[in-house]
Amino acid sequence: MNWTSRPWRADDVPFLWEVLYLSIHVPDGLEPPPRSILDDHSLAHYLRDFGRYPNDDAQLAVDDAGVRLGAAFSRCTTAQDPGYGHVSPEIPELGMAVVPSHRGIGIGRRLLADLLERHPTMSLSVDLENAVARRMYESLGFEWVADEGTAATMLRRG
Repeated sequence: MNWTSRPWRADDVPFLWEVLYLSIHVPDGLEPPPRSILDDHSLAHYLRDFGRYPNDDAQLAVDDAGVRLGAAFSRCTTAQDPGYGHVSPEIPELGMAVVPSHRGIGIGRRLLADLLERHPTMSLSVDLENAVARRMYESLGFEWVADEGTAATMLRRG
């Protein structure tokens, strides 16, 4: 399968919401949460009015037919309204996911690497049970800086 990585466009925002939903770690054997969870402010603030703020950015993978396969996005959050992986208001937080049918072929790594070229310093939150994601983040220079219950905050300094 052929696919390419490209910067986001305004018409990609609905797909970024799908990526936000897919980025929620669901342990094996459990049902995913209802999609209405995206209405919760703790998640919605990652994408509400996306593109309005200076560090809002995303990288998408699309196949030859233009079908979106995954995305990595970043946004800065404030100390008053922090995200799960908040480190500083100046450091964008990462969110990313690849559609299940296309995982394990390097799409996520490429998307993140491309986004890191534009934002070399970034933070994120990763579920401690998600060893595959943690290893990928570590291989791209992210380091564990804090943990909060079942998740770790990781930071990459560019």
